[in-house]
Amino acid sequence: MSDIQNIVNVSRSFESILLEKEERSRKTAWRVAAAGLILAAMAIAAIIILLPLKTTETELWSVDKQTGRYEYMTRVKERDISSEKALAHSLAAHYVRLREGYNYFSLQRDYDDVQLFNSDSVNRDYLDGFNGDQAPDVIFNKAEYVVDIAIISNVHAPATGPDNLATMRIKRTIRRIADNSVKTDVWNIRLTYRYVPHRQLTDSQREVNPLGFIVTSYQRDKELRGE
Repeated sequence: MSDIQNIVNVSRSFESILLEKEERSRKTAWRVAAAGLILAAMAIAAIIILLPLKTTETELWSVDKQTGRYEYMTRVKERDISSEKALAHSLAAHYVRLREGYNYFSLQRDYDDVQLFNSDSVNRDYLDGFNGDQAPDVIFNKAEYVVDIAIISNVHAPATGPDNLATMRIKRTIRRIADNSVKTDVWNIRLTYRYVPHRQLTDSQREVNPLGFIVTSYQRDKELRGE
């Protein structure tokens, strides 16, 4: 074999070696790239899975410019309040509106309904309030006035068992029918309550107070400074 042929053969052999190395390098690069893509995909999937577990709690409150009432704006379930607590807030507010509001044409019904929520001692005090010159129908001269109640705040806490305490701030709007004139005042209400579900009630009475929400004490104080 001539020297030229040897040089050609060596060159071809060297070229083959280079091509093989290049091919191996390409395969290695693709494997690394594929592994990187798989790891990136797994990381993204992990983030997506974990996102629901990471929450930022944001509380939104609203203040009514007319009444001054402040309210939590998020859904009840987001605030982790049991349905019983939410219902207690509603029942306490309903009771106070019935007791502190006034409309001559619904007075008898409201009078009867309030008593379905009263314990014996609270009911005695309530009935006493309708005797003499301080009775609501005397103060408001029968149908001459209407009193609307706005609940400004409604805060509940445990009291001496089995009672709970509701501390409320309310605004009364007293409107004279003849000229539509209005005056307002603000009161602080403290009441304790409990549930007596087995209290003897008729079907119609049970429709008014289905859970036996009973007010065991009631105190009201007028704010001298107003709102």
